[in-house]
Amino acid sequence: MTSGLDHTVRLSRPADFLAIVPYMLGFYPDRSIVAMAFEPAAPDSTARGLRFSVRFDLPDRSEDTPDLARHFADLLTRNGTERAMLIGYGPGWHVTPVIDAVRGALSEAGIDTIDALRVEDGRYWSYMCPDPDCCSPDGVPYDAGTNPAAAAAVFAGYVARPDRAALTAMLAPAGGQDREQVRAATREACGQARALLAAGGDHDWYHEGLDHVTTALDRTQAGQELSADEVAWLSVRLSAIFVRDAAMTLIGRYDDDTHIRLWTQLTRRVEPDFAAPPAALLAFLALRTGDGPLARVAVERALSVDPRYSLAHLIRTALDCGLPPETVCGMDFAGMADEIADKAAQCPDGARPVLPVGW
Repeated sequence: MTSGLDHTVRLSRPADFLAIVPYMLGFYPDRSIVAMAFEPAAPDSTARGLRFSVRFDLPDRSEDTPDLARHFADLLTRNGTERAMLIGYGPGWHVTPVIDAVRGALSEAGIDTIDALRVEDGRYWSYMCPDPDCCSPDGVPYDAGTNPAAAAAVFAGYVARPDRAALTAMLAPAGGQDREQVRAATREACGQARALLAAGGDHDWYHEGLDHVTTALDRTQAGQELSADEVAWLSVRLSAIFVRDAAMTLIGRYDDDTHIRLWTQLTRRVEPDFAAPPAALLAFLALRTGDGPLARVAVERALSVDPRYSLAHLIRTALDCGLPPETVCGMDFAGMADEIADKAAQCPDGARPVLPVGW
């Protein structure tokens, strides 16, 4: 689920809605169904604010369509939606049964469908407009690139990538010389960590880890890239669950964009075996800021490394249930700092690195 744009963009024609969708999702959808959910109009206005959008792949099997339709209706109902725009991307044989099922499920849930469109090859068809002069049986051509709504989204800083694969590629492991340097630094950091773990004693893993995260956020906020050694040690520190959780208590001390840039950089640059913690942290920040597509691909990245990674599973459940960003924004992260520090002191094993097999 993706939250609404935080800038005023007037949407009045079908072409306007189609132009804004890629910027809401972060990529141009294909073989997808999208619902744009609108909040009730204010008492003194007919305008309705776009609350969020949600996208799902079109089901491969027709027998899965009723479940998808019910899921759409449940998700929109839980989030207080009164009206929605439906857009299906793909050929008619694939889109039409899904649109029909979702419209029916929304109607049963008391949600009004503003319009239902199908999009393919630069044209759209309306399932609800009977006027051939307005909505030709041959489809209505549109150009999202020249639409004022798209221009407003670009001006506001939104980006639409060519497809979902391009979004996923943002988190793919970095290569080249940086990969070689980070790999060597990670081997060295793991060796030192293993020696400290074997020596026992009162090594303060928790506060050293928190200091590493704070320094990384400071450098990211200043526009500086982390060195290979910093990336390596951060990956080792974050393998400790309490250090990872401590990183979340810094939300609010730094702006969300700084967190997203840091965890994106780390997800790409750490050795792949260490990517689950930064990817899960990135997913959490994306969920918090309403960037559902980024949260989804970050969760997938984390689970591809560790299929049992619990934080990633929790975030995926939140995404599947349509948890609104406001819920996450209302959490008192700073207030958790003392509690996590106390737990780290009482259970020091949770603050010690857990190195992946082979490291």
